[in-house]
Amino acid sequence: MSHQVVGLGQCALDLLGTLSRYPGVDEKAELHEVLIQGGGPVATALVALCRLGVETAFWGRVGDDDFGEKIRSGLEGEGVDCSGLLSDSGRTSQVAFIAVEGGSAHRNIFWHRGSARPLEPDEVDPGILGAAQVLHLDGLQRGASLAAARIARSRGLITVLDGGTFREGTEELLPLIDHPVVSERFARSLCPDDPLRAVDLLLYRGGLAATVTLGALGSHTGSREGERFHQPAFLVDAVDTTGCGDVFHGGYIFGLLQGWPLKRVVRFAAACAALKARKLGGRTAIPTLAEAEAFLAERVDA
Repeated sequence: MSHQVVGLGQCALDLLGTLSRYPGVDEKAELHEVLIQGGGPVATALVALCRLGVETAFWGRVGDDDFGEKIRSGLEGEGVDCSGLLSDSGRTSQVAFIAVEGGSAHRNIFWHRGSARPLEPDEVDPGILGAAQVLHLDGLQRGASLAAARIARSRGLITVLDGGTFREGTEELLPLIDHPVVSERFARSLCPDDPLRAVDLLLYRGGLAATVTLGALGSHTGSREGERFHQPAFLVDAVDTTGCGDVFHGGYIFGLLQGWPLKRVVRFAAACAALKARKLGGRTAIPTLAEAEAFLAERVDA
């Protein structure tokens, strides 16, 4: 197989709507725009990579319901190979409703896990990795994530983790991760008083480079070689921040594939995330490579 990046993790169907303000209890609010679109950390990162011209494949499981079919068709429509996306008979897929406040781009997320089972370690097919260069994980399917990471490590693949929440199994997974790129919430689970100290802890636990993302405050990155830097977030007219972190990971992995210096990798990832925020939905405004390059060319000092 010719996939450059294989991802294993969560996928969902997002139902998004914009409103002027969040209503109080027992109040109504009109939605000004409604969108149904696939979501999930690893799944959306793979879509971002496809937009950038990278061949990708996804490992995961959905139910055999309508939501599952929409999740699959959304990924396949972007060019993601879904031969590793299994369907669980008689079970339901994960779904989320996301209410986005106009003006602020703040959002509230209501989600249902669904009843589709997580992948089991013996369902991780080493053949899907083929000639891949990168394995991308979110750690949400503990056993399968560990199995895939061990296979990747034995084959010399680069491993990347989207760490949204520090959960059961994360401690065991971290030594197998080359590039943990984690949220502030994840970082505060390690260092409650100073999330930036998590960069050093993640490097100590096996990372070659580690990044803590802080939303509008940008990100902080460190490497095992001693490099440390802050990447500011790019200012855009943000409509919806859904999926910004996922797209950041896609841009980060793209930079790794190019062999860029770490600062360039993170700057490119930040640009991809900023451009995504221009429209409703986690995938609507994911940039192409030409769009990302043009955006950065206009911001040579940022």
